[in-house]
Amino acid sequence: MATPLKVLVVEDNPVEADLVIVELQRAGFEPQWHRVDSEAEYLERLNGDLDLVLSDFRMPQFSGFRALELLRERGLDVPFILISGAIGEDTAVAAMKKGAADYLLKDRLARLGSAVTQALAQRRLLAENCQAEAALRHSEKRFRALFEQAAVGVAQAEVATGRFVQVNQRFCEIAGHSQDELDRRTFSSITRPQDLKGAAETARLLVAGTIREHTREERYVRKDGSQVSVSVTISAMWAPGEAPDYFIAVVQDISERKRMEELLIQAQKMEAIGTLAGGIAHDFNNILTAIAGYTELARMILRGNPEVQEHLGSVLQASRRASDMVQKILTFGRQNTQERRPISLLPVVAEVMELLRVTIPTDIEFETSFELDTPNVLADATQVHQVLMNLGTNAWHAMQGRTGRLRVSLGRYVADAARVAAERRLRPGTYARLTVEDTGCGMDRQILTRIFEPFFTTKPPGEGTGLGLAVVHGIMDNHGGVVTVASRPDEGTAFELYFPAYACSVFQPEVDEGSVPRGRGAKVLVVDDEVVIADLIQQTLALLGYAVETATRPAEALAMVRADPQRYALVLTDQNMPGMNGLLLASLIRKIRPALPVVMMTGYNEALLVDGIKAAGIRHLLLKPISIVALGNAVHKVLLEGSGDGIQAAHELSDVA
Repeated sequence: MATPLKVLVVEDNPVEADLVIVELQRAGFEPQWHRVDSEAEYLERLNGDLDLVLSDFRMPQFSGFRALELLRERGLDVPFILISGAIGEDTAVAAMKKGAADYLLKDRLARLGSAVTQALAQRRLLAENCQAEAALRHSEKRFRALFEQAAVGVAQAEVATGRFVQVNQRFCEIAGHSQDELDRRTFSSITRPQDLKGAAETARLLVAGTIREHTREERYVRKDGSQVSVSVTISAMWAPGEAPDYFIAVVQDISERKRMEELLIQAQKMEAIGTLAGGIAHDFNNILTAIAGYTELARMILRGNPEVQEHLGSVLQASRRASDMVQKILTFGRQNTQERRPISLLPVVAEVMELLRVTIPTDIEFETSFELDTPNVLADATQVHQVLMNLGTNAWHAMQGRTGRLRVSLGRYVADAARVAAERRLRPGTYARLTVEDTGCGMDRQILTRIFEPFFTTKPPGEGTGLGLAVVHGIMDNHGGVVTVASRPDEGTAFELYFPAYACSVFQPEVDEGSVPRGRGAKVLVVDDEVVIADLIQQTLALLGYAVETATRPAEALAMVRADPQRYALVLTDQNMPGMNGLLLASLIRKIRPALPVVMMTGYNEALLVDGIKAAGIRHLLLKPISIVALGNAVHKVLLEGSGDGIQAAHELSDVA
């Protein structure tokens, strides 16, 4: 079967043109052809659809060289064969150099078929090579784009020297150096010294072929001296049977992940210490209840002995200090839930600043800035007072031995998307921001990561408990707020506290009348597994005019109520008891007599939810240690309310009524 062939014949002699076509047909081609003999006709017929151009060398109006030149000018890859009656060797060589596929003499046309076949094969090969080169260029372009635009850092380095061969832009950003700077550096020169030994061991194993790749975490030192935590996956490049020439490293910035891990570790530490604190607080508050309660009873009995009254007052003061310490432990352990009310921070901060001014030497300058439009917050004023006192005292200690300035500012702050992105613990919205800044000795990064840990302190033994900032952290968490800190050695420290705004009028405290109402013989059942506590409460309520029976086991108390449901006007029970807790006891009592009021006592209330308290029929919650005033007022109020369902919480330690 003949091969179709589109041919343009450049020949001024029609007869010779026909001879060329006959020779093509004899060689197995089926030509579709046109003959031209001028430049104009040639240009008109010249196009990329042609398979072949056969041209005479010399014509009256045209020439073969000119035809070849025009073909090349148009950038066409059509094979061009020169045919002439007489052509010298020099002319033939010149034609080949200009791009002719071949040249023939007119008296030797028998070679035309093979010449055309070879020219067409070369054309196909050239086209395939061009396609392969285009594909290679495209692949290289895609690889370069992938390399340069990758979301991770990529670096290639020589095995022998460790010098960087090429790095992408992301690697430059992570390492903190420009591309030109890294071209003159090695991996070792940007790696933290403490990590060099591990990196060298990894390189040795890769070169030996022991491992194919390895992922490790290390730190790079940037040009500005800062450090960045990175995860590096490194592998070696080599040809089969040869030693590796290059290392390829894929690097990710894990600074944010490491920061979140530190926060998680901190949270876990706080959770662990909080769990421990809760257990300690329950037992310790029982002890304090006995100490304070019996002391108050003794003061009531010995009113006429001033000397004894003074000694007992000292015991109560010591009990108060112990109670405050328990509250601090519960605060940083997030086990206590102080009553928060809508308040303005302005008077609280102003009061603390007055106290700090009296406490801190005058060589420390005070500077305050309070904005009147600072939003109200839902907070415990006492705890805010404690936070600011702790921070102010810490600032003073940081400035001891030098003159300095303590600056406290309070104002409205709106957290936008950019701020929330930078500090993820914040939520978009309005805050009251309290800032405490000092010009003291400052802290390095290592200390900053630990300042909120319970019992961590940089002070000498005996000069600090390490609870101050842990308490601050716990209080801010309890308030749904955020505390941040910024500090550098010898540049001072700045704490920022963010309290969520609360759109409500501020709370006006009620006046404490300071008297304990007396009972009228109402019968109260006291349930507590601590015999000392049960006896104390029995004696206290008896002095206040109540008839009291006690039970040291919840099952015993339940049996007493079941035996005579109408016998008691009120049940006063502890929460944590073996065999049955107070919530369950209250629930079972409610099934026997739904209207019987129950008051609960507890050393800590972390696990007590309001819904659970209501469901159990509990009317009032007393937090240990319990004073006579708190106990008497609670019992009187619940009995007065009768079948009401209001829940109150009391936690105070006061003098005798």
